[in-house]
Amino acid sequence: MVSDPSTEKKYAINSEIEFTDREIRILKKCTRKIDLRVLPIVIILYICSLIDRSNIGAAIVNGLVTELKLSPVEEKNVTAIFYVFYILCETPSNILLKKFKPHVWFAIIGSGWSLTCIGLAFAHTGALFIVLRSILGALEAGLMPGVVGYLSYWYSRKELGFRMTLFFMAVPISGIIGSPIAGALASLKIGMLKSYQCIFFFEGIATLIICIASYFLVQDYPDKVGFFTEEERSLVLCRLNSELGMASKSRISLKQTIKAFMDWKIWVFALMFFGVTNGFIVVSIFSPTLVKSLGYSSIKATYLAIIPSIGGFIGMVIVLNLIGKVKYWILLVVFSLTIVLGYTVTAFGKGKILRLVFLGVAGLGANGITPIALSWMNINQGGIYKGMVASAFVVSVGSIAGVVSPTFYVAKYGPKYTYGSIFTICVSLMMTVLTIILVLYFKYENDRRDKNPVDVSYLTEDEQRELNDLHPQFRYIY
Repeated sequence: MVSDPSTEKKYAINSEIEFTDREIRILKKCTRKIDLRVLPIVIILYICSLIDRSNIGAAIVNGLVTELKLSPVEEKNVTAIFYVFYILCETPSNILLKKFKPHVWFAIIGSGWSLTCIGLAFAHTGALFIVLRSILGALEAGLMPGVVGYLSYWYSRKELGFRMTLFFMAVPISGIIGSPIAGALASLKIGMLKSYQCIFFFEGIATLIICIASYFLVQDYPDKVGFFTEEERSLVLCRLNSELGMASKSRISLKQTIKAFMDWKIWVFALMFFGVTNGFIVVSIFSPTLVKSLGYSSIKATYLAIIPSIGGFIGMVIVLNLIGKVKYWILLVVFSLTIVLGYTVTAFGKGKILRLVFLGVAGLGANGITPIALSWMNINQGGIYKGMVASAFVVSVGSIAGVVSPTFYVAKYGPKYTYGSIFTICVSLMMTVLTIILVLYFKYENDRRDKNPVDVSYLTEDEQRELNDLHPQFRYIY
């Protein structure tokens, strides 16, 4: 047993704490405080990030290819190169997040990518445009996997799934507001600016303002903030210490980094997230391309690209109501099969209305599954630092889909882009199989630990925390 120095309540690592009714009421109040002060700004930052990376889809159908005279290879690379650098920089970025305070790190990378987005408006060659998209990918790499780890600074394992879903509501929201905004900006006639230039310039300016503000709004660590009373702080820290520990006390460790990469389960989660990311990338970036292929004009296709985002919003609402009530693995299987259904009809259905509707169904599945997959991964790591490394690596491997997917959505594969849909269907089915493998292992391992208890009380608290999910008191959630 360990004592929290700021309270008499005892806790044991990976063991349930019994709180009194009064303490439970106080903790609920604390959770509401955290929700109001932590979530809104990171959600807004992610909306900006998604809009600034995905506006390439609207730019492509609004003159980018012809104005910059992009070759077929360059047309593919303007989307794919973003993900190459996104992949390369995600894990280093999450390690750097431990070197910087969150409010500093998120403000730096956000201001950097917003300035890069503005620069895209004034790139006059395909080569320069691709270089700037590379920089955009490197800078945005620090946000989403960083926030996935950052939320575990604040919330218990039981609370994390719901908050992760709230965070990923940014995905459909960005599509719902991003498509009309891009369509409106593309319709503007301002000086010498072309339609696609207006999209990059004005969206970059808006993001820059928000990212500067984030320096003053992002909260760092629960043991450092001033919005808790002493009693509230004691209870919050005691609860967090009984699970993953305190983020402010976790340290970068080469040994722990290597140990995390040696965990086969992280590789399975990574392959699963490849399937998740592939479905998401298609609906977030190539919806205008798919809609235009049905015979709509460029501007109308940009507006109609909102359909999968509306489907995604519905998917997120469904997840918000089910997560914590339905097992993670069941949700993953259902939503992955929804993706399969959506893309099957989109690829092989007859009639533009039917295909538009099922593009929305694909959006429902692709958006809804994202927070489920990342929450399931995060709550089963057993420690703050391992969770940071795992979230970065899993998202990095998933982002390889951003390099692969664009190869299926160039003009020579139009108008149905059947190969892209077949690929998405296959990796979604792979995700279903891997989910079943993991849940069978989790059930087996939990039962084994229940039947074979091991006493590790002779280890120090730091030594116990280094065991992460191998701690004999840790139980996997599935």
